[in-house]
Amino acid sequence: MSSTEIVGDGATERGNPLWWLFRRHGVPRWRQFAVGMTLSALGRFPQQAPAFLIGMAINAILAGTEAFRLPLVPSELVPTDQGGQLLLTGGLLVAAYGLETLFDFVARHQMGRFGTYFQHDVRMDVFDTVQRLELGFFDDRDTGDVMSVLNDDVDELNAFVYGTVSRGAAMVSLAVAAFVYMLWLQWQLAVVLLVVPAVLFALSYWFSAHIEPKHEAIRERVGELNGRLNNNVEGVSVIKAFGTERAERERVERASRNHLDAQWDAHRSQATVDPVMRVVSDTGRVLTLVLGGYWVISGQAPLFFTGDLAAGTLVSFLMYAGALVTPMQGITDVVDSYQNSKSAATRLREAVENDAVAEREGANDLADPEGAVDYEDVTFRYPGREEPTIDDVSFTVEPGETVGVVGPTGAGKSTLLSFLLRFYDPDEGTIRVDGHDVRDLTVESLRESVGYVSQDPFLFDGSVRENVAYAESGRSDDAVVEAAKLAGAHEFVTDLPEGYDTEVGERGVKLSGGQRQRIAIARAIVRDPAILIFDEATSHVDNETEVLIQRTLDNLAADRTTFLVAHRLSTVRDADRILVLDDGRLVESGTHDDLLAADGLYADLWRVQVGDVAALPDSFLERVRREEDVA
Repeated sequence: MSSTEIVGDGATERGNPLWWLFRRHGVPRWRQFAVGMTLSALGRFPQQAPAFLIGMAINAILAGTEAFRLPLVPSELVPTDQGGQLLLTGGLLVAAYGLETLFDFVARHQMGRFGTYFQHDVRMDVFDTVQRLELGFFDDRDTGDVMSVLNDDVDELNAFVYGTVSRGAAMVSLAVAAFVYMLWLQWQLAVVLLVVPAVLFALSYWFSAHIEPKHEAIRERVGELNGRLNNNVEGVSVIKAFGTERAERERVERASRNHLDAQWDAHRSQATVDPVMRVVSDTGRVLTLVLGGYWVISGQAPLFFTGDLAAGTLVSFLMYAGALVTPMQGITDVVDSYQNSKSAATRLREAVENDAVAEREGANDLADPEGAVDYEDVTFRYPGREEPTIDDVSFTVEPGETVGVVGPTGAGKSTLLSFLLRFYDPDEGTIRVDGHDVRDLTVESLRESVGYVSQDPFLFDGSVRENVAYAESGRSDDAVVEAAKLAGAHEFVTDLPEGYDTEVGERGVKLSGGQRQRIAIARAIVRDPAILIFDEATSHVDNETEVLIQRTLDNLAADRTTFLVAHRLSTVRDADRILVLDDGRLVESGTHDDLLAADGLYADLWRVQVGDVAALPDSFLERVRREEDVA
C-alpha cells in the first residue's frame, strides 16, 4: 500500500500545501514567526558592517587615500586623528558583533519556539483526524504508512520551518544587506554583479520543478518501507515459526532498495546542479577581482565604469561579493528541502482532509440510554466492491433483549453491528438507538453507551487495572474489581504475581487468550453500558474457557441489550432471538427452537456443529463446495 493511496490524488491541485498548513496552524502564532523573521533579517546588517568598516579603515587609516566617513553620521562626530579613528572602528566592530549576536539569539529563540509548536499542532491535528476516521480507512492501509505520516512527515515540517525557512530568509536578507553596502561603496559594480544571483535564481527555478516529483517518490517509498518493517516486527512470531526470515529479508531489501533508488535519484540531481551553481558564483568573484584590481592598479575605470576605486573599497567589495554570491550556492539545498517538505505537507493535508465520521450539525448527546435498537433498510458496500456486504437489512431490538447474530463466514455479521459504534456509516437506510438516528447523536455519547468486545481483544502495555479502567480512568478500585468479577476475571487476576498491578505486556502477551478475553469484557462493562456487543468473544479460546465466558455473558446479558456474534451456535442457543445472515441479507429470525423447526440455513449450521453431517441436504453441501472453490 503506497503512501499515495493514503492521501489520495489531486494533492497539488488545490494550492500550496505548506501555505495551507501555515494558515491553519501558523497564523495563531504569527507574532513569533514575524519577530523571528524580522530580527533574522535585521541581524544581517550589523553582520555585514565589519566589511564596510575594515575597508574604510584601510583607506583612511592605513593607506590615507580617503577621508574617514560613516554613513548617516555627521562628520563633526568623527575623530580626525588616526588613533581616534582606529578606536572608533574597533568600538563599532564590537557593537556590530554584539548587535548581530543579540538579534540572532532572539530570532533563533522565536523561530525555534514557533517551529516546535507548529510541529506539535500539525501532529495533533492529523492524529485527531485519524482517530475520527471510519474504520475502513485502516482496513486498506498499513500501520507503517500511517505512522510515516504522523512521524516522518511531521518531523520534516519542523526541519523546514526551523531550518529551511530560517536559512532561506537569512540567505535573502544577507544578500540584500550585502547589496545595500555594495551600492554605497560602488553602485556601478554592484549593479553589474546582480547578473550572478539572477543566473543562480534561474537555475534554482529549473531545479525546483525538476526535483519535486523525485521527493514525492521518496515520501512514498518511506511509507512503503515503514509499512514493511512494521509488518515484520508485528509478525515476528509467525516469521520465526515458519522459518521465513530469508524471504522476509528479501522483501525488506526490495522496499529498502526502492527507497534507496528514490533517494539516489534526487541526490544525483542535486549533486549535478551544485557544481554548476558554484562555478557561476565563483566566476562572479573572479570577475570582480580582475576588474577591481585593474581599476585600483591603473587608476582608470575599465569598460563603461566611471569614478575611482580605492584598495580598501575593493577589499570590502570582494567580501560583500562573497556575502552576495556564496548564499546563492546553497539555494539548491533550500529548494531541495522545500520540495521535500512540500511533499510531506501534501500528505499531511490529505490526511487531515480525509472524510471522518461526521456528526450532523446540532448533534445531541444520548442521555440515559435504554438500549432500544432499530435497523431500517440498511445497505452497505465496502469501497471498491460492487456487491453489498449488508443488503437491505431491517430488524428491531427491545431494551434488555439478547440477540444472537450468526451466519456463514463472510455473511456480514461483524459489519452489521459495527454501525452501532459508527465504525462505518451505511450507504442507505437508518440505524436508531432509543429512537434517535445515530448520525444525530454525538459519536462520544453513542460509544459511551455501547460496550464492545472483539474476537481478538487488544490490551495496552500496562497493568491489569489500567486496562480494565481504560475508558473510565477515574473509576475507583472497587468499580474495577466489580467489573472484573462480572467478567469472571477476578479469580485469575488475584492469582497473578502483583494482582491488579501486574503488567500484561504489549498486546497482553503475558496473559492467555482466555484471560485477555475476560479482561476485555471487564473493560467493556466497567462503564455499565446500555448495549453490549460480543463479536466472536469465544472463538479463540478452549472449551473450558468458553464455558466460563459463556456463563459471564449470560449474567451480563440479564439487564441490558446484548448482541452475540458467533460461529459456535452454542453461544447463542439461549438468546431471546437469533438473526441469521447470508450474503449480507437477513434470511431468518427467531429462537433456537423456532429456527430448527423451520429447517433452513440455521438448522443446517446446527447440524454441522453437532456433527450430524449425514442429515445435511445436498444443496448445503454444494454450497460449501462452491465457497471452497472461490476461496
